[in-house]
Amino acid sequence: MRIALIADTHLSVRSPECVANWHAARRAVARLGVDLTVHLGDITLDGQVHRDELDFAARLMRHWPTETRCVPGNHDLGTGSGEVPFDPTLLEAYRQALGPDRWVLRAGDWTLLGINAQLLGTNSTEEAALWAWLADQCAQDGDHGQTALFLHRPLWLQRPGDVVRKGRYVDAAATQRLLSGPLAARLRLVVSGHAHQYVDTTVGGVRHLWMPSTAFILPD
Repeated sequence: MRIALIADTHLSVRSPECVANWHAARRAVARLGVDLTVHLGDITLDGQVHRDELDFAARLMRHWPTETRCVPGNHDLGTGSGEVPFDPTLLEAYRQALGPDRWVLRAGDWTLLGINAQLLGTNSTEEAALWAWLADQCAQDGDHGQTALFLHRPLWLQRPGDVVRKGRYVDAAATQRLLSGPLAARLRLVVSGHAHQYVDTTVGGVRHLWMPSTAFILPD
């Protein structure tokens, strides 16, 4: 299976430059002949406030040239992530417009898991359901094969020199649970967006791939 990755498109009628970039990416993916596209979140410019942007993005996605799977970002359903109270109404609006906020695909030796990073650290019933779902998927796969994890926020790699920046990474306790919990035996790849930067590094046998934004770069 060949997979295209796209992140932080920030789609809105208020951001025509981002929409133009979306169409450029769509044309590029159409030429690649891939089987699947994974969107790594921040699909909308501010769908957590302007909910019509969720529907706008959904309409654009219907014309994407491949099958797609999405994970939500903070611009789609609010900051969450234990930093602000989790709002279940925003999650429901996302699901109605763009579909499930977690998913699994199995292809050959690989299991592909997409999860909602905005739930991690919220101590909500939705977060508990996510952890239970992950444990169930791991139980189905056993210790054999390989797993790729797709989510909006990067994991804090916790290496010497890493700087913990509020709002950038997954909650530290959740990061540890993802790297050392039931996923540990099979986890080989973690793919994220959010930082608007490209990073490709391997730590402890797990490759961490950050995908840049199609919308705009950040000054750092």
